[in-house]
Amino acid sequence: MRGPAMIIALGGPSCSGKSTLVRALEAHWGPDRVSMLPIDTYYRDHSHLPMEERVKCNFDAPDAIDWSLLAAHLARIVAGTAIKRPSYDFATHARTREVVSLESRPILIVEGIFALWFEGIRSLATVGVYVDLSSEDCLRRRIVRDRVERGRSEPQIREQFERFVQPMAERYVFPTKAFADLVVQGDDPVQQSVRRVVAFLGKRRASG
Repeated sequence: MRGPAMIIALGGPSCSGKSTLVRALEAHWGPDRVSMLPIDTYYRDHSHLPMEERVKCNFDAPDAIDWSLLAAHLARIVAGTAIKRPSYDFATHARTREVVSLESRPILIVEGIFALWFEGIRSLATVGVYVDLSSEDCLRRRIVRDRVERGRSEPQIREQFERFVQPMAERYVFPTKAFADLVVQGDDPVQQSVRRVVAFLGKRRASG
């Protein structure tokens, strides 16, 4: 099997709208043409720690990710080989026993806050896209998401945001905007961002 003809590295701060854009791009091109590799699923397993210790971990720094496994899987996809990527339970801060089969398809989207931080991804990417949104709006969205999907209280969410999310974003995520070929706004209509990404790729392929 051939590897992907196009690789999109899609980064930006937490809750800026990355996943929404990924789903819209998949709908635009069709699920049979797109493979999605979420970096979040490569969080290191913390099941060996008591829950009270897990919640104290910094999940917003790059060393929270198992980069060696991600790099190995990325190399296999680029070579045209299917992988079985891990699954991660954000409510328990641990990997699950489930693995997800991921085939190599014509378009690969690698998405996560560190998608433009890791040089191993940037060097392979056809285009780097940064989804930008104010910290205030990111926090507002995160409160809604984490209360509904991860069973956390608003005080817990705000404490984590102030202690880890915002400082680490300022240190590691915001600077990666400089690596982006294209910046889209997370509060713009998602179809507008899709059109911008598709148009940019069309120009790049035409000039290349």
